[in-house]
Amino acid sequence: MTALLAEILDRVEKNDVIVLYSIERNLTRYKYVPLEVIERVSRLPPSSIQKSIKRLTELKLVRRRLGNFSGYTLTYRGLDVLALNSLLRRGYITRLGDKIGVGKESDIYIAESPRGLVVVKLHREGRTSFSKVRRVRSYAQEIEGEDWIRVVKTIGEREFKALVELRSNKALVPEPVTYNRHAVVQEYIRGVDLYKVEDLDEETARATLADVIETLRIAYTKVGIVHGDLSQYNVLISEDGRGYVIDWPQYVYKGEESSGELLFRDVKYITSYYERKFGVSVDAGRVLKYVKGEINEKPL
Repeated sequence: MTALLAEILDRVEKNDVIVLYSIERNLTRYKYVPLEVIERVSRLPPSSIQKSIKRLTELKLVRRRLGNFSGYTLTYRGLDVLALNSLLRRGYITRLGDKIGVGKESDIYIAESPRGLVVVKLHREGRTSFSKVRRVRSYAQEIEGEDWIRVVKTIGEREFKALVELRSNKALVPEPVTYNRHAVVQEYIRGVDLYKVEDLDEETARATLADVIETLRIAYTKVGIVHGDLSQYNVLISEDGRGYVIDWPQYVYKGEESSGELLFRDVKYITSYYERKFGVSVDAGRVLKYVKGEINEKPL
C-alpha cells in the first residue's frame, strides 16, 4: 500500500530533497538523469546519494531505468514532494492534511497555514493520457517531447494567474495564495460541490446560478477568458449560499478559435443542469448575450 503523502513528507530527509532537486534540474537534458550527473550537481558524498536514492525509490518518488543509458527520473509524487517542501519551507503551509478530492487532472489536499485552512491543488494533467493533453491544450502543443513536468508546471502557473485576475475583478472564485511548480494554494471554501447537492430551494438555486453567470461574464468581458469545461463538477455552493466557479486550468482566451463554441457549451450545460435538477428555467441565449456583454439586463 502506498504511503500517504503527509507521511512521505515526514520521512523525506534534507539530502533526499537535494537529490530530487538535482534530478529535476537536469530533466530538460536527460529523460533519465545519470548518477554521475546527480553526484556533480548535488555535491553530496556518493554514500549519501546512495542512501537517498534507495529511500526515494522505496517511497516511489523516483523511477530508475537500467541499461546503456541508465539513470533516474521523477514521478508525480516526487514532484509533489519538491513543491510541498518549498511551500512548507517558505511558510505558506504549516502542515499537509488529508486528500479531499481526486480527479483525472488533479489531486486536492487540505492544509494548515498561518491564515487558516487552505487547499493545495496538485496538477496531474497527463496522468491518464499525455497525448490527449497535447491535443486539446494549445499551450501544451508548444512543449517538445513527453515533458509532462513542464506541462504540469505551466498549467499550475496558468491557473494561479487566472485566479488572480478573476479575483481582482470580483469574480466568485477561490482566492489564490501562491503556487510552486504544479501546486496551487488557494482559499478553502466551506461548502459542497454542486453535483453532490440533491436539492436547493428556488431562491438559493436562482441565486447561485446568477453567481455562476456573473463570474462567466467577468471572465469574458474583463479578464478575456472562457472557462472551457464548466459543469456541475466545478461549481461549489458555499455554506452562505454563493455559487463559486472552480478549476480554471483549461481556460482559453476569448480570441482563440474555439472560444465561441466553448463559451456556448459552458452556458448551455450549466443552465440545462439547473433547469433539470432544480427547475430553474432561464433562456440560454439571453445568458450567452449577457456573458458576452452584448446586453446589460441580468437574465435572472
